[in-house]
Amino acid sequence: MYATVSNIMRSSTNPTPRATAAVGMAFCMVGLGAISMQCKSEEAAHLPDTPPGRLVGDWINACQAQDPARLTAWFTANLSEQAGKQAPAQFRARQDFGLCEANGGFRLAGIAKDEAGTISVLLIGLKSDIWFEQSLAVNGAGQLDRARLNPTAPAESALPKHLSDDAIAHEVSSAVAKLSGMGLFSGIVTVARGGKTIASATAGYADLAKKTPFTGSTQFTLGSMGKMFTAAAIGRLVDQGKMSFDDRVGKFFPDYPNQTVRDKATVGMLLSHTAGLGDFLFKRTPDMMKNGVKRATEFMPLYDTEEPQFAPGTSWAYSNAGLALAGAILEKVSGEDYPGYLRKHIFAVAGMTNSDPNNIPHTTARMVTPYTKMSEHGPSPDWHEAEHDIGSPAGGAISTADDLVRFADALRNGKLMSNATFEEMSKPHGSALAAKYGYAMEIGELYGRTVIGHGGGFPGVSTRLYLVLGSPYTVVALANMDPPAAEYAGSKVVAIMAEKAKSGK
Repeated sequence: MYATVSNIMRSSTNPTPRATAAVGMAFCMVGLGAISMQCKSEEAAHLPDTPPGRLVGDWINACQAQDPARLTAWFTANLSEQAGKQAPAQFRARQDFGLCEANGGFRLAGIAKDEAGTISVLLIGLKSDIWFEQSLAVNGAGQLDRARLNPTAPAESALPKHLSDDAIAHEVSSAVAKLSGMGLFSGIVTVARGGKTIASATAGYADLAKKTPFTGSTQFTLGSMGKMFTAAAIGRLVDQGKMSFDDRVGKFFPDYPNQTVRDKATVGMLLSHTAGLGDFLFKRTPDMMKNGVKRATEFMPLYDTEEPQFAPGTSWAYSNAGLALAGAILEKVSGEDYPGYLRKHIFAVAGMTNSDPNNIPHTTARMVTPYTKMSEHGPSPDWHEAEHDIGSPAGGAISTADDLVRFADALRNGKLMSNATFEEMSKPHGSALAAKYGYAMEIGELYGRTVIGHGGGFPGVSTRLYLVLGSPYTVVALANMDPPAAEYAGSKVVAIMAEKAKSGK
């Protein structure tokens, strides 16, 4: 499963043995919306005496005890019946225990939202100093229905005062070194101004056995970040007048099996997760995973008969199948296969010489080995090599830190699409505008600046690309380990760059 998004968004509501799904209060994937909050100051923060507030307080205490039995007891006592069916208490407790142990527990730093039946709070790792947003929702009986714990940006007052390039380079190096020392990050973080790198730091190894170091040209599987390539490809065809974001699926596939999708879903809905389609990744066959897939249309039988989760355009739900269908439409309009279109019209145009659609299992000397603690029975204590992924229009392409800087620069400078189309891609779409999601683009507000981009998550894969709009600044965080490694490393760095952009420097 590609990192599906939380809060807005973006974490999977269908935990499966293979996936790092958001099954406890743990993450699957942090979304940019997590950095949009306004909260009370740390000094003034007190948990309210409400069912959600009491649950947060009890969970913080259980987490600080770093006792899996206590976390299991907490979930067993508080989990609603429906939430328990999605993932049992013991599985959720094991997931959360990993975060509690890694961060040394948490302390309350602020209240982001306190409404009937829901609460969102800011927490800080006692050992890691990483900021998190924790959100809870309860049912009418006060039982836990939904929970999320995601890395997020620190309060503005917690940022460094000096924002010179040298100071930023020091901050990046220090953050990466600290996270690596705690076993929370293995990969690369790069900060760029336009196409020029101003800071970059690495930690860990691309291949543990060979002790292979990371460089700017080390290749990573990106997970859902690759959705941005699909949207950029569609954007080029829109600019050429060959299609519109408002075109319906039936225009391209008059015989599409599901009539509701055929007649009601638009290209824009597919790209913004508002068409109601679901997932298809776990339906991929062993032959697909072993030998690859040459065209996006080959995935269609995995999802095209399914009824949408809601009437297209009326709600929001993360949808890998929606992006896969957008890729099939791209093939129909362009007359080219999806992988070939990416190579010719996205990667070559942007100068991304070390990127690949990864539709056929891809191995080079520069490819990382992905490492995971996930197993069929949930989190395990030891790292092991993860299953290698293949690419599709929903994600899984291969790229590098240097190439992703080039991609971000090409988006800003009109190389891939017109400025008007990029603006359309970068604004919220659909009825669920609170989701702050554009066309395959996560959107958040940070210290008064808009930050866009996307991430990816899969066992052994954790990636983030951030663009601070109205500025030339880009942040790339790539890790060959389970999520939220990229968010651990990237959340503070993108906050620093948003602050630097705000200062006009």
